[in-house]
Amino acid sequence: MAEQIITNKDRLKFYNEKEYHYNWDRKLKDMSWKYTVFYPIVKAVCRFKFGDFEYHGTENLPKTGPVMICSNHVAGLDPIALTGILYRDHNMRNLYFMAKEEFFHTFYTKIPLLVLGGFPVKRGTADRDALEFSIRILNEGNCLLVFPEGTRDKTRSRPKVENAKAGMALIARETKADIVPMSVYRGPTVKGQKDKYVIRLGEVIPFEELGLGEKPKSRELKEATNLVMERIIELWDKDGQQK
Repeated sequence: MAEQIITNKDRLKFYNEKEYHYNWDRKLKDMSWKYTVFYPIVKAVCRFKFGDFEYHGTENLPKTGPVMICSNHVAGLDPIALTGILYRDHNMRNLYFMAKEEFFHTFYTKIPLLVLGGFPVKRGTADRDALEFSIRILNEGNCLLVFPEGTRDKTRSRPKVENAKAGMALIARETKADIVPMSVYRGPTVKGQKDKYVIRLGEVIPFEELGLGEKPKSRELKEATNLVMERIIELWDKDGQQK
């Protein structure tokens, strides 16, 4: 097994070296009350961090059934910001998302992640626990947020098809879940002002459109991944090409 990639250990204060054990057998309970309680906090944090803060296409998020949201990743607040959609538009979906395991070694990052649906993944390895938990999330009719590129793009540039990993397609194959492409655009508005931050959700990509059979070849997994990334890029271009 490949060695886990750890990128923030030296920058996280109060890092606990002790091995972290997540409860992979936990019951997936209704989280709508959390979005109601924590939405004002999420909104305040996002307003403090960003300038113009916009949501578009929120009507494209199905209100029932398993669905995977696939997005580019430009800010640590991306998953947290998405919880605002769940509250504001009354979808009240249970949303879960992967986060680098090192964030679960400090109390000030672990607590908000656990509260709002984050679960650990060991980057750079075939993390079987995280994969199986993702599949259970969808099989129980919940919503899973996935970043196909696998990491945050600190340059905030246009997403690239070739950067995407096939893990998303593997999860889709196992669950037959539909996919909602999402783009996150973060860029300066006027010099000296806070960043513009825009979330766009596109139309649902039915599972059947991915072309994944019971035992898809690596080429088919890559083609499905590329299709999703192309939809994400189309959404991103609506904001990125206007700068």
